[in-house]
Amino acid sequence: MKEIWSSLNKFYFANFVAVLSIIFSIVFMFFVQFKVEKLQDIIAQNRVSISDYEDQIRLLEVEWVYLTRPERLRQISTRFLKNNGYALASQIKGEDEIERFYNANYSVEEAQENEELAQEQNI
Repeated sequence: MKEIWSSLNKFYFANFVAVLSIIFSIVFMFFVQFKVEKLQDIIAQNRVSISDYEDQIRLLEVEWVYLTRPERLRQISTRFLKNNGYALASQIKGEDEIERFYNANYSVEEAQENEELAQEQNI
Protein backbone atom coordinates (compact mmCIF):
# COMPACT_ATOMS: atom_id res chain seq x y z
CA MET A 1 0.00 0.00 0.00
CA LYS A 2 2.82 2.39 0.78
CA GLU A 3 4.30 1.79 -2.64
CA ILE A 4 1.03 2.73 -4.31
CA TRP A 5 0.67 5.80 -2.10
CA SER A 6 4.24 6.95 -2.74
CA SER A 7 3.82 6.44 -6.49
CA LEU A 8 0.55 8.42 -6.36
CA ASN A 9 2.27 11.18 -4.41
CA LYS A 10 5.01 11.36 -7.05
CA PHE A 11 2.38 11.43 -9.77
CA TYR A 12 0.42 14.21 -8.04
CA PHE A 13 3.59 16.13 -7.33
CA ALA A 14 4.63 15.91 -10.98
CA ASN A 15 1.17 17.04 -12.07
CA PHE A 16 1.20 19.86 -9.52
CA VAL A 17 4.58 21.06 -10.78
CA ALA A 18 3.41 20.85 -14.41
CA VAL A 19 0.20 22.80 -13.71
CA LEU A 20 2.09 25.35 -11.64
CA SER A 21 4.68 25.86 -14.39
CA ILE A 22 1.90 26.28 -16.99
CA ILE A 23 0.16 28.88 -14.83
CA PHE A 24 3.46 30.66 -14.20
CA SER A 25 4.26 30.70 -17.93
CA ILE A 26 0.80 32.11 -18.74
CA VAL A 27 1.23 34.90 -16.18
CA PHE A 28 4.74 35.60 -17.47
CA MET A 29 3.51 35.72 -21.08
CA PHE A 30 0.80 38.23 -20.15
CA PHE A 31 3.40 40.35 -18.38
CA VAL A 32 5.66 40.25 -21.43
CA GLN A 33 2.75 41.02 -23.76
CA PHE A 34 1.73 44.11 -21.77
CA LYS A 35 5.32 45.29 -21.58
CA VAL A 36 5.73 44.91 -25.37
CA GLU A 37 2.48 46.80 -26.01
CA LYS A 38 3.64 49.59 -23.73
CA LEU A 39 6.97 49.81 -25.56
CA GLN A 40 5.18 49.82 -28.93
CA ASP A 41 3.05 52.75 -27.74
CA ILE A 42 6.19 54.62 -26.72
CA ILE A 43 7.77 53.92 -30.12
CA ALA A 44 4.64 55.20 -31.90
CA GLN A 45 4.66 58.38 -29.80
CA ASN A 46 8.36 58.92 -30.56
CA ARG A 47 7.75 58.45 -34.29
CA VAL A 48 4.99 61.06 -34.18
CA SER A 49 7.21 63.52 -32.33
CA ILE A 50 10.08 62.86 -34.77
CA SER A 51 7.71 63.56 -37.65
CA ASP A 52 6.62 66.81 -35.98
CA TYR A 53 10.24 67.87 -35.51
CA GLU A 54 11.05 67.04 -39.14
CA ASP A 55 8.12 69.20 -40.25
CA GLN A 56 9.36 72.04 -38.07
CA ILE A 57 12.87 71.67 -39.50
CA ARG A 58 11.53 71.82 -43.06
CA LEU A 59 9.50 74.92 -42.21
CA LEU A 60 12.50 76.61 -40.60
CA GLU A 61 14.67 75.78 -43.63
CA VAL A 62 12.10 77.39 -45.93
CA GLU A 63 11.95 80.46 -43.70
CA TRP A 64 15.75 80.63 -43.63
CA VAL A 65 15.92 80.50 -47.43
CA TYR A 66 13.31 83.25 -47.64
CA LEU A 67 15.04 85.45 -45.08
CA THR A 68 18.52 85.10 -46.59
CA ARG A 69 17.64 85.92 -50.19
CA PRO A 70 20.29 88.29 -51.61
CA GLU A 71 17.65 90.72 -52.91
CA ARG A 72 16.02 90.98 -49.51
CA LEU A 73 19.34 91.37 -47.70
CA ARG A 74 20.37 94.08 -50.12
CA GLN A 75 17.13 96.00 -49.49
CA ILE A 76 17.46 95.66 -45.74
CA SER A 77 21.12 96.65 -45.77
CA THR A 78 20.46 99.79 -47.78
CA ARG A 79 17.58 100.70 -45.48
CA PHE A 80 19.14 100.00 -42.08
CA LEU A 81 22.93 99.84 -42.36
CA LYS A 82 23.55 103.14 -44.17
CA ASN A 83 27.31 102.56 -44.12
CA ASN A 84 27.59 102.76 -40.33
CA GLY A 85 31.05 101.20 -40.21
CA TYR A 86 30.02 97.69 -39.22
CA ALA A 87 29.13 96.54 -42.69
CA LEU A 88 28.70 98.40 -45.91
CA ALA A 89 25.69 97.99 -48.10
CA SER A 90 28.05 97.53 -51.03
CA GLN A 91 29.46 94.39 -49.40
CA ILE A 92 26.31 92.43 -50.12
CA LYS A 93 26.71 90.80 -53.50
CA GLY A 94 24.05 89.94 -56.01
CA GLU A 95 23.23 86.47 -57.16
CA ASP A 96 25.11 86.86 -60.46
CA GLU A 97 28.26 88.01 -58.66
CA ILE A 98 28.09 85.10 -56.24
CA GLU A 99 27.71 82.58 -59.05
CA ARG A 100 30.63 84.11 -60.89
CA PHE A 101 33.02 83.64 -57.97
CA TYR A 102 31.60 80.63 -56.17
CA ASN A 103 30.42 78.29 -58.89
CA ALA A 104 31.31 74.73 -57.96
CA ASN A 105 30.89 73.26 -61.43
CA TYR A 106 33.37 75.28 -63.46
CA SER A 107 36.48 74.23 -65.31
CA VAL A 108 40.09 75.14 -64.52
CA GLU A 109 40.14 77.76 -67.27
CA GLU A 110 37.08 79.45 -65.81
CA ALA A 111 38.69 79.36 -62.39
CA GLN A 112 41.77 81.13 -63.70
CA GLU A 113 39.59 83.73 -65.42
CA ASN A 114 37.67 84.29 -62.21
CA GLU A 115 40.90 84.69 -60.24
CA GLU A 116 42.13 87.24 -62.77
CA LEU A 117 38.84 89.14 -62.52
CA ALA A 118 39.03 89.10 -58.75
CA GLN A 119 42.59 90.42 -58.82
CA GLU A 120 41.58 93.20 -61.22
CA GLN A 121 38.69 94.21 -58.99
CA ASN A 122 40.93 94.29 -55.90
CA ILE A 123 43.40 96.65 -57.61
